Amino acid sequence: MRTLDQHVENYYERAYCNMMDDSEMQDAKVKWIESRAEELIRNFANDNDWQIIELLKIKLESKSIDADIYNQFITDICYSQANFEFNKKFQH
Repeated sequence: MRTLDQHVENYYERAYCNMMDDSEMQDAKVKWIESRAEELIRNFANDNDWQIIELLKIKLESKSIDADIYNQFITDICYSQANFEFNKKFQH
């Protein structure tokens, strides 16, 4: 018959293993999303972005768009898309 100490020890061991599994899965998710987002960001690394910039100027009611604002916009939208793709692909 198991003692209370053995039950507690087994519980802590299972909890630790579950924590490690969750941590590894979270790391894999982050790595996948970062990789996909970087791939999407590279799609914007050309001279055809002027159309997007012009549309942003209109929508933001601005005469010019700061490069940092534009880069943050692209980064945010690419990471959002990558997160959406991950959830669609791996979390039915």
